[in-house]
Amino acid sequence: MLKFYHADYIWFWVLIVLGLAGLIYRRVKYRKSLELYAGALSSKILDGYSPRLRRLKDSLWLWGLIFLGIALLGPSVGQKLAEVKRRGLDIIIALDTSISMKAEDIKPSRMERAKFELSRFIDRLQGDRVGIVAFAGTSYLQCPLTLDYSAAKLFLDACDTGVIGTQGTAIAEAISTALKAFNPAEKKHKVIIVISDGEDHEGAINQITKQAADEGVVIYSVGIGSLTGVPIPLRNPSTGAVEFKKNRAGHVVTTALQEETLQKIAGTTAGRYFNLNADKDAFQKIYREIFGLEKKDLRSHEYSDYQQRYQIFLLLAIVLLVAEMFIPEKREQIAREVNP
Repeated sequence: MLKFYHADYIWFWVLIVLGLAGLIYRRVKYRKSLELYAGALSSKILDGYSPRLRRLKDSLWLWGLIFLGIALLGPSVGQKLAEVKRRGLDIIIALDTSISMKAEDIKPSRMERAKFELSRFIDRLQGDRVGIVAFAGTSYLQCPLTLDYSAAKLFLDACDTGVIGTQGTAIAEAISTALKAFNPAEKKHKVIIVISDGEDHEGAINQITKQAADEGVVIYSVGIGSLTGVPIPLRNPSTGAVEFKKNRAGHVVTTALQEETLQKIAGTTAGRYFNLNADKDAFQKIYREIFGLEKKDLRSHEYSDYQQRYQIFLLLAIVLLVAEMFIPEKREQIAREVNP
């Protein structure tokens, strides 16, 4: 499998194309200028000049640039699919994607701040498997447990308000979906992180948290939002104007952080509750607590480390560019060098 570590150097290939265009232009311009100003003397001026050597020099120069461009991109090759063993935990992130997460009492919005903090949290993980559950009025497993943190962050980035058509905040169902993603035979090494504004519209929290505790799952809950009610901004799809969500009576709907449900979830399962407004380091503290938990052996199949192959192309580029410098354009120069 081929991978480029420095794809941002693709701009260098623009220079190669410009160089090729300049090379063609120079050849045409040189010929026309010679015929225009030298006329019949052009054959005398070109006496000993070798078009074949000129083409060779140009080709070496062009291929040298091409190989240099490939080297700059950092081509790397993965050797084989191998089993990788690590020690860690199984962590499911349950992210509230209900419409109330659009509220902007936390800038830029509850949803964007939650995704930012969760992305930084995933970056800290070392050897733990991570999965994502998105929930609103219902829930689904957005990303199964994986050691591929880049893939997990892509799934996280895809989460947004509106990805689940059924509105509401079914926290109990989200925890139930997360429990199904774990190995039911294990009674430890399992963590759920719930991040929500806590407006549970479903109930059944007591039953599902007891089940989680019985299965050895530790739940950490993070409340996001202010304790005072704020309106929910909505963008009008036809006009683009920002309006506020209203109920059937035409009154503006407000949303506030409901801590009681989130505190109950964490307390029942030996976890902890954090208010992101009051504690900016909430996810860092969760990570430190998780780091101290007992870990298990995790196995996954991954491509072995990519090995850099830029050296080959760089060497070819240097050889070709240096060779171009030492090749003369006239046959007489070669003769003098052979027979001084």
